[in-house]
Amino acid sequence: MTEHRVLVVDAFTKRAYGGNPCAVVFDADDLSSGQMQMVAQEMNLSETAFILASNRAKFRVRYFTPRTEIPFAGHPTIAVTYAMAMQGNIRVPQSRSTIEIEFEIGVLPVTIEAGEAGVERIIMTQPAPEYADTAAPRIVAEALQLTEEDLLSASPPQVASVGVPFLMIGVKDRETLLGIQPNWDELQSVCNVVDVSAAYLYALGGHDSDVDLCARFLDPFAMYEDPFTGSACGAMAALAARNGLIHKGHVVVEQGEGVGRIGYADVHLQDVDSKILVGGAAALVLSGSITAPLVIDGGNQDNGG
Repeated sequence: MTEHRVLVVDAFTKRAYGGNPCAVVFDADDLSSGQMQMVAQEMNLSETAFILASNRAKFRVRYFTPRTEIPFAGHPTIAVTYAMAMQGNIRVPQSRSTIEIEFEIGVLPVTIEAGEAGVERIIMTQPAPEYADTAAPRIVAEALQLTEEDLLSASPPQVASVGVPFLMIGVKDRETLLGIQPNWDELQSVCNVVDVSAAYLYALGGHDSDVDLCARFLDPFAMYEDPFTGSACGAMAALAARNGLIHKGHVVVEQGEGVGRIGYADVHLQDVDSKILVGGAAALVLSGSITAPLVIDGGNQDNGG
């Protein structure tokens, strides 16, 4: 049984115990997919990241939720870059430096901004957003236990993606957003119809005056709310701009107020159909090691009998 270095990093926050936590497992080339999935189940965070060697980039990453592997995610990208810098695997000058990371969706650049105190912000380049199916506002509203008037008519529910598709649902204001208590079964049905794993709800404004958009991520299949979703906030901001809700290139997105873990992202939009820059801070919470699980065929743990 082998041991692997593991850090838990909170992403999209400057202070520990905010934003979204991610477990980062180092030197994971010897782990099978089944072992990685078991570690992710053990960590029981929204994502666990595994760092592997790459012949195409500085390093390669694989991301797992407790249920499955996903091709790309935002907050683990912030977390793994911060973790690699903290461990000295990335040289961080007191300015800006850019590395390339290999994801399941391809190689993308990530920029690190640092000062005298170390890493200050990590900025990931996300693919150009893709827009897909819309969902009927009446059915969406019913699933959220709202009325159609509670939704943003200027931006009807629509699937958008920068690697992982989500159903983007605009609501009329922050108070309505925070008060939503969905019917999980009905929301799951809505997500099934448009073939997504979760819904990303948003409204104009936020808890802080400099926030442009606030959001909530609802996964009806796990009946779970994600504290901060970096892969969704960029696509959502691009969709909001595309539908005329915002009219500037730099957008501040806030998420996590409903679960007591507010996080913030800076989203830079060149235009609504180009690559997106999403940046955020990070904080170290835990440092240690994890024992690689023993697995048998099918990925089940070998308990010795």
